[in-house]
Amino acid sequence: MNTVKKFSWKMGRMLKRGCKEAVAAGLCFLIMTVAGCGSRGVHEPLNEKTKDQVVIRIAWWGEEERDGVTGKILELYSQMHPEVVFETQSFSWNNYYDGILQETAKGEMPDLIQMDYQYIRTYSENGSLADLACFVEDGTIRTQDIDEKILDSGMVDGELKGIVLGTTALSMVYNSDVFDEAGIPYPDGEWNWEEFMDICMQIKEKTGKYGLAMTPILDLNLYQYWVRQQGEELFLPDQRSLGYEEDSVYVGYVELFKELMDAEAAPNPDTWAAIDVRGTRESPVIIGEGGITLEWNNFLVRMDYNNSDLHLVTPPLAEGNEHPGLWMKPSMFFSVAQTSGVKRECAAFIDWFINSEEANALLKGERGVPISEKIRKSLLADEGLPAAQRGMFCFADEAVRRCGDAPPPEPAGIDGINEAFAKTATACFYDVTTAEEAAAEFRRRANEILAEYGK
Repeated sequence: MNTVKKFSWKMGRMLKRGCKEAVAAGLCFLIMTVAGCGSRGVHEPLNEKTKDQVVIRIAWWGEEERDGVTGKILELYSQMHPEVVFETQSFSWNNYYDGILQETAKGEMPDLIQMDYQYIRTYSENGSLADLACFVEDGTIRTQDIDEKILDSGMVDGELKGIVLGTTALSMVYNSDVFDEAGIPYPDGEWNWEEFMDICMQIKEKTGKYGLAMTPILDLNLYQYWVRQQGEELFLPDQRSLGYEEDSVYVGYVELFKELMDAEAAPNPDTWAAIDVRGTRESPVIIGEGGITLEWNNFLVRMDYNNSDLHLVTPPLAEGNEHPGLWMKPSMFFSVAQTSGVKRECAAFIDWFINSEEANALLKGERGVPISEKIRKSLLADEGLPAAQRGMFCFADEAVRRCGDAPPPEPAGIDGINEAFAKTATACFYDVTTAEEAAAEFRRRANEILAEYGK
């Protein structure tokens, strides 16, 4: 059983497994609303805690390395603010939203939640997240050094439901040792999808290892990149239906990856499921069993502890390269629960987290490229900045040239759309249906979900 503990950065990870059955349906009903931006004063009684303490319950996802660096940051903040005590919950990505969903349904959502762009709209629309605009307006959260567009990415329906912790972009991560073993040149930012396919096939032929060691159906991020390269958007602006008209967009995507799977140059869904249970640190590209994977560009910083032979390159280009498929994405947010009684204290911690040199000297971009221009310059001026962090910053500079406007946060119902995407593509991968049949079924199911949530 997972228990919540007062903060000690040396504690083991607390993983919480959960299921969504019967929880989502009653979520909105069970959430208690606490209006306004005020909170109990620092020295006022807080439930059963001592009156001179403020307890902030905080939750995040990530690997053990993130747990360690986050622990050090929380410990430092508590040393600077002895009245603040943290209670922490750490999850793997696969378990995070199941755990948070259950906490929220019980009216016990953590005060401070690491929130993903994919879910911020869903948790905003069900009333879970507080509007943080008043804390920006009164200076509790300082935003003078933050680009307005980056800050606005946390806006949902006119309310600021999250403060961005960093920016990131889709990237291909390759293991240079595997490329050396195959005797082929490293990829560069000018490669196209045909060259990508050829590289993956060569790695398989010459080493017996996976050329592409990932699944293309984990979520919709790579597919969204693919769609944008065709000059389309995944969803219409009102998010009530898919944004592209021709099913050939979907067909081209699944057929490309099916060809790799059929050649065993990429794992099929069942094989990937068996690989994935090992965890990120044991994934094929990390341990030298695969050549390429897809990740966000802060992956190098997170994984540099495990393998320093990993490198970033922008994803393959579409023929003609007429449309910028990439976008700079908020790596994640800190959001504050609407039920929290310590909103202002959470806001003060967020301000310190994004604006202080002390916090960012420990983070070094672990949660993405810092949003504060002042902090970015400070880190880059540090001659001791590790190569992985410097590489991430340089990659971001390169990626910006290929970025269009960021799409809005994913629509409510995104879990169901992800599931429909994975199920229809899997049926094609295993020759249960044709790519055309899978495309039509995905369109039907996705539009059905979007229409239902858009009412």
